[in-house]
Amino acid sequence: MTIEQVPHWVQPSHPEFINIKTYKEGSFSKYATASNPIPSNTIIGDFSAATPASEKAYSSVQVSETDHIELNSDLLYANHSCNPNVVFDTDKGEVRSVRNIQEGEPITFNYLSTEWDMAQAFKCECGSDNCLGEIQGARYVPTKALASQFINSHIRRLQDKRDSAAGKA
Repeated sequence: MTIEQVPHWVQPSHPEFINIKTYKEGSFSKYATASNPIPSNTIIGDFSAATPASEKAYSSVQVSETDHIELNSDLLYANHSCNPNVVFDTDKGEVRSVRNIQEGEPITFNYLSTEWDMAQAFKCECGSDNCLGEIQGARYVPTKALASQFINSHIRRLQDKRDSAAGKA
């Protein structure tokens, strides 16, 4: 069961790019949408407010083979999609658009681009042609299935280690 994280940061944290919406009245489920049209390759946020996470959690982002951070910003509400419109680039410490995003469109990134073995798996309902279904972490997905996606360097290294150990390198 997910426990809603109560924001301790000033909201909105990225008003020029992000609005926070609630799925239905009385629901704890929130998501980020574009507050304005966002051109491709626009940096919409960074990890400057992030703090080290003591352990992986549904709210954390993996930034190395072993470390996770808490974003401490409205970037927390970017949901997963197998066909995302932003990337969380952990090497550069930034979040940027990978295509034009329309005002009101949900802000999404591929959780597999940062997460090796997730604290909380879920069934993806993104509806894209390349939807991977059950999202548990990149550890459980063949390297080929993610070859066309933006994947952070720590996940690529972990894929290489896994594939080498299995004799697939």
